Amino acid sequence: MVNPAAMSSSTVNLGEAGYPPALVSIPAPPRVLYLQGRLPSPPRVAVVGSREADRYGLDIARSLGAGLAAAGVAVVSGGAGGVDTAALEGCLEASGRPVAVLGTGVDVAYPAANRALFKKVAGSGALVSEYPDKTPGRPAHFPRRNRIISGLCEGVVVVRAAKKSGSLITARDAVRQGRVLMAVPGPAGDDLSAGVHQLIRQGARLVEDTADVLELLGIGDRRQTTLSLVLDEDLGGNEKVLLEALGEETCDVDVLSTRTGFESGRVAALLLQMELKGLVTQRPGMVYCRARQSAG
Repeated sequence: MVNPAAMSSSTVNLGEAGYPPALVSIPAPPRVLYLQGRLPSPPRVAVVGSREADRYGLDIARSLGAGLAAAGVAVVSGGAGGVDTAALEGCLEASGRPVAVLGTGVDVAYPAANRALFKKVAGSGALVSEYPDKTPGRPAHFPRRNRIISGLCEGVVVVRAAKKSGSLITARDAVRQGRVLMAVPGPAGDDLSAGVHQLIRQGARLVEDTADVLELLGIGDRRQTTLSLVLDEDLGGNEKVLLEALGEETCDVDVLSTRTGFESGRVAALLLQMELKGLVTQRPGMVYCRARQSAG
C-alpha cells in the first residue's frame, strides 16, 4: 500500500522551529512529525466521525469541510473512510487547506481507496504522522494519532459516531487538551447517533452547520469580513453551473442535483460555500434562492 507517486516527506522535531506550537503543550506530544506538503497555519478545525457513515453523515461532513474552507479555516481529519474522507473532499472542493493525520507513514495509502485523495491533500495542505515512512497501519496506531488530530485544532466536530466509535477517543483528547468539543446531532434511536448524543449530554456543544462552529470558535466575524459578495467573474465553474440551475426559483438540493448532474452531497457543499459568500440564501424547509430574492 505504499504510494509510489508520493512526494518525499520532511521531518520536524519537538523543540525545533516549524514544530506546531499547538502540539507543544498537549499530553505526550509527538517527538517527531513526518509531513508531506505544508501544514496550514491556524485556525484549524477537526471534523471526525464514523467510517460507516450514512448519506446524512457524509453530506454533513462534506458541507462542514467546504464551509470551513470557504471561511479560511483549515480542515483536519484522520484520513479514514466515511466522515473523514467526506470532510477532506469538501475542503478540497472549496479550494481549502486540508490536513490528514495518519496512523501510518505519510507515504502509505491506508485505506488504499484514498490514495488519490491523499495526493490531493498533500498538494493543497499536508499529510501528517508521528510514524516513519513505510510504517503500515497497526491497530494501536489509530487511537494514538487521535491526540494529534485534536491537538492541532482549536475545535473538534464529531459527526455520526456509535457508542464505541474511535471518534470518541478524539473527543476525550479534545477535552483533555482544552479544545472546543462540538457534535452534530442525528436521528433519535439511530446507532450512529448514540455516541454523538452521549457527547452532547456530557457537555459537547451542539452544532448544526458551519456558522455554529465559527460562532463557537469566535471567528464568525472573520467570515463576514473576508467573504463578501463576489462578482460573476470570481465564481468557480461549479458555482456558475449551480447558479444557472437555480435561476430565479427557490429549489431544494435534490432538484438542483437533478438539474446539474452533481451528487447531492456536492450540491449541499457548494450551496453552503455560496451561502457564506453571500450568493444564495437558505429559507425554511432547506430550500435555496439567489441572495437578492431573500427580502421577498
